[in-house]
Amino acid sequence: MDIKNINNNLALNRSNDSIKPSNKEGAEAGSKNTLVNTDKVTLTQAMTQMSNLEQTARSVSTDNSARIAELKLAIQDGSYQVNAEKVADKLLQTEALFSRA
Repeated sequence: MDIKNINNNLALNRSNDSIKPSNKEGAEAGSKNTLVNTDKVTLTQAMTQMSNLEQTARSVSTDNSARIAELKLAIQDGSYQVNAEKVADKLLQTEALFSRA
């Protein structure tokens, strides 16, 4: 359904329903005619890209359990060191992504 013109299509369909034949022949002819459905769906390129990304995300394996176990152990024994420069770089990358949207 083309939602951009939904009100126009609704008004058109209602006006078609209100037209009644005035005689018996017209009524019989009118009953043989069928209304043509003008509804359609229009997907934007962004929606298509989003659908493709969702399918890709579902197919990616995200088993990080070994890395998570390493990090937990390093935190517990006090050997984990935060790389502030790496954290800052990732924050800047995130900000750059948000500024494009």
